[in-house]
Amino acid sequence: MQGGGVSGFHNAPVTRAIVLASGLLSVVFSVNRRARALGLSYQDIIKNFRVWRIFASVFAFQSTPELMFGLYLLYYFRVFERQMGSNKYSVFSLFAIAVSLPLEILSLVLLKGMLFR
Repeated sequence: MQGGGVSGFHNAPVTRAIVLASGLLSVVFSVNRRARALGLSYQDIIKNFRVWRIFASVFAFQSTPELMFGLYLLYYFRVFERQMGSNKYSVFSLFAIAVSLPLEILSLVLLKGMLFR
């Protein structure tokens, strides 16, 4: 066991919600065989305006190894939530998502599928 700290999601409700949402979305999309469709593409976002894919791409993983590694990292972030507090950690998480999503969409628009064929 690492250190002598508290295990599990004790005092980490935001991390628990993110881990559960990511795990459930990933499993649901993989059962429906739509996990490969979670990535962002220029046609889906700009031309077809499928906004749900933007939010699904944030929380869902495309493959089982990615899911296992990603959920482990998200689970480890409970340590940061305990140090910062749930309010600050939730604001940090929302800020990171709010900054990264427009940057991802901007990169799709600027590259226009040049690298993603």
